[in-house]
Amino acid sequence: MAWPTASEIQQRTGIALTEGVTSYGLSVTDMITTALSEAAAYCNRERYGFDEATVTETFDGLGILQVAHPPIMSVTSLTWDGTALSETDEEFFVYDRYVKVPGDDRTYLRSFEPEVISEKIAVLVYIGGYSDTAGATHRAIPKELSEIIREMVVRELMRIDERYRVMKGVKDYSLSTAKATFKSDNELLSDLYSRLARGGWEVTTIA
Repeated sequence: MAWPTASEIQQRTGIALTEGVTSYGLSVTDMITTALSEAAAYCNRERYGFDEATVTETFDGLGILQVAHPPIMSVTSLTWDGTALSETDEEFFVYDRYVKVPGDDRTYLRSFEPEVISEKIAVLVYIGGYSDTAGATHRAIPKELSEIIREMVVRELMRIDERYRVMKGVKDYSLSTAKATFKSDNELLSDLYSRLARGGWEVTTIA
């Protein structure tokens, strides 16, 4: 699965595009990028978005390292107080959203003194996020998530094209027996944001 493209938006809306741009200069490609950014911000992923990337994060002395860019595909390295740990030797375990470092001496902070509590002692380098590249070492972009982004752009483009370009920004209009009322900003995408919230892509803890 991949993110929506300008040609797909053209097919859904029937609005002609030339290299992803409308006849009045609106870039649908930019609209897709904006929709992805807004969805990422809503899911508390504004730092890295959804796409696969190599991320370096630091943590305090707790043994559960909840990452900011799940799902974790692989861990490149993990150092604890400057000492490299080995996944092969089961010195840490990798899950979708966190890395667990077992052992009583690592599960809790060694001191309650403020300077020790604030110290960042774990450095984790990992590959996380979604990709449209096939293979076992990648996590496919969820179909539902891609469809939400596509629908966000379709609705925004159709409103811009009809309400603001054709109807000059009116809230409603009637033509003979036909009537139309445009939704407000909050109403237009509210169901899509509800779908985002239910999808499980939100990050609740960022290091």
